[in-house]
Amino acid sequence: MRANRLMGLLGSTALMGLVAAPLSAQETEDFQYLGQLRFSILGAEPISDQVDPLTLTGVLTPTPLTEVPQSISVVSSEQIARRNLGKLDEALQYTAGVQAAPYAYDSDTNWVFLRGYDATQTGMFMDGSQLLSYGFGSFYIDPFLVERVEVLRGPSSMVYGSSNPGGVVNFVSRLPTDTEGTVTEIGATSQGRAWVSVDSNRHLDENTALRFGARVQRTDGYGMFAPGTTALAFAAVTHRFENGGTLTVAANYTDMDETHVGGTWLPYEGTVVDAPFGRFGEYFNTGEPGFDSYDRQQAMVTAIWRQDIADGWTLNNTFRWGRAHVREQMVYAYGYAGYSLTPTDPDGTLSRLVFAHDSLTTVLSNDLHVTGQFATGEVDHTLVAGLDARRYQLDQVQASATGTGLTSVDPIYGAPQPAPVPYLDQEITQQQVGLYLQDQMRFGEGWMLTMNGRYDWVSTTSTRDAATGVAGVDRSDREFSWRLGLSRQIGAFTPYATLGTYFNPQIVANPAGNAIVPESGHQAEIGLRWSPDDSTLFSIAAFDIRRENVSLDQYDWAIGSYYYYQIGEIRSRGVELEYRGRLSDSLTLEASATLLDAEILADLNPAIVGNTPMTVAETQASLMLIWQPASIDGLTLSGGLRYTGASWVDNENSARVPGRTLVDLGARYDFEGGWSANMFITNLLDRDYVASCNSAYWCYQGEGRNVSLTLTRSF
Repeated sequence: MRANRLMGLLGSTALMGLVAAPLSAQETEDFQYLGQLRFSILGAEPISDQVDPLTLTGVLTPTPLTEVPQSISVVSSEQIARRNLGKLDEALQYTAGVQAAPYAYDSDTNWVFLRGYDATQTGMFMDGSQLLSYGFGSFYIDPFLVERVEVLRGPSSMVYGSSNPGGVVNFVSRLPTDTEGTVTEIGATSQGRAWVSVDSNRHLDENTALRFGARVQRTDGYGMFAPGTTALAFAAVTHRFENGGTLTVAANYTDMDETHVGGTWLPYEGTVVDAPFGRFGEYFNTGEPGFDSYDRQQAMVTAIWRQDIADGWTLNNTFRWGRAHVREQMVYAYGYAGYSLTPTDPDGTLSRLVFAHDSLTTVLSNDLHVTGQFATGEVDHTLVAGLDARRYQLDQVQASATGTGLTSVDPIYGAPQPAPVPYLDQEITQQQVGLYLQDQMRFGEGWMLTMNGRYDWVSTTSTRDAATGVAGVDRSDREFSWRLGLSRQIGAFTPYATLGTYFNPQIVANPAGNAIVPESGHQAEIGLRWSPDDSTLFSIAAFDIRRENVSLDQYDWAIGSYYYYQIGEIRSRGVELEYRGRLSDSLTLEASATLLDAEILADLNPAIVGNTPMTVAETQASLMLIWQPASIDGLTLSGGLRYTGASWVDNENSARVPGRTLVDLGARYDFEGGWSANMFITNLLDRDYVASCNSAYWCYQGEGRNVSLTLTRSF
């Protein structure tokens, strides 16, 4: 009954958005979208090299970055193209507060830590709609589908409902724009990735625009046993109606068929430090050729409605349907023979496990809100009131078995592997409905006060586990979250201060889940932005985040199940700096630095209280110089440094993973006739390093030198 009521509400919000057009037609005679754009959505349009663009992330109304009362960064499609990137987590390697790709190169997942917290499960969004991930039920977003990537740091439940305490990453889709054109590209890398793509934007008439694109890619390298393929396609159409409404419908499809990369699941001894046999070779693959496979079919459809109503009020509705089917099987290492952390024979024989899963994920969401501008006395208001509903469902089967051993020295593959036996077979559903209100108030000489409040109802259910017979869960939660941000523009400077809260319901898909309340916490942040001109933006922020009610589990071997405790607490505080601007007419600098202090404040194991959470690098810095020499028209040279500090192998802080500094180098030349060639080299010096470990059993080799080259034609 609860599910039916929630789905009814979800459908009704979408219907309200669609019927708003005829209801308001009599109110609007001539179409005008904020007096600026023809087809692009304000706050989601291409931004090129703008340093203070409008954004919708974290504020719901088109707002300059300098007026958002939280630390925020935007990475444009031009910045992504400059580095010929194949993954979106790597696009954030020069962004403050972000530990991107902490587990090194993973071809099928975008891994991101924000302010020391893993944002991969509940911190990923696309066009403002959450891409919730649980287990292996996830959505993978490729750079080809994205116009820009926006990073909002710190809690954001007051806008988005349940989400990660460290912040959110919002991928903005490629949609029809105000400029017609087509871009074709062919590219290849030294790791064996090769692709060809087309992206075209066309105006069918004065009220209709169409954008579509496709890319076919060969995937190889990084220790893969066999080449794979990835096919991507998207299409979006925007139409302006005579009554002042604008409808954008967008769809995308992703098909991945590949094998897993190497350099993962490796024990600390032999990866970070020498074992008796030395160290594992580059991209050492602990899997099994012929058995290893990864297959993903994914589709999403999004509909965005914008409607001028009357007297400065507008209606906005965003609907999303998505489906991802992932089937995967692999063999991976679990330490050395006998599950030891150290070699037990001269050949360093590894223990291996067999794993397989079949995960079908569907999402359905709808966000309906109205925006109005009015004044009360000397205060100008921009008010947003909305209803947000979403449904996430995962139908999953997971299976495992004990695999054969594999020697670290001269490995011999090909041993038959046992068939994995299902240990989990159930369906999980989480539904959420939220009512929210935002008021941006401008008053006095440059003052701005942003107030947010949101109340959410969350339902989490799971069916009886068909593999074990264990009963499922049926839990309901309610939570209020808020934010209060105050800023003032003083010439080129904008100081601000903000307080906010978050909550994050846990999915524990057995009867213990009925007693697990949502994680919660709060943040205090102060910051300063300096933007003396259109090409310069400097930001500094200091913050303190508390993550409370962290769910901890302990296995009881006597009864063969877990006990769950909610006594965990983690604090993250630090300082972030980010700069982007021109040093001269031909030289641009992009720089960032993060100084983080992450600490476990409470845990089941008192010995780790006061320690730093594993995997988290507390110090990061980056520098990118872009030079366009006046003497050579069309040439752009770029060079970057990326520093990531040391991290801990485990929460006991028993061993460290050393930090590293990597060098990147790029060159682009624009020819006549719309042609351009772009080369970019990551890890120019081919430095060997380990990205991180999450226990001494599993460490991840960093990405070696990779040379990429593209040839592009724009017309």
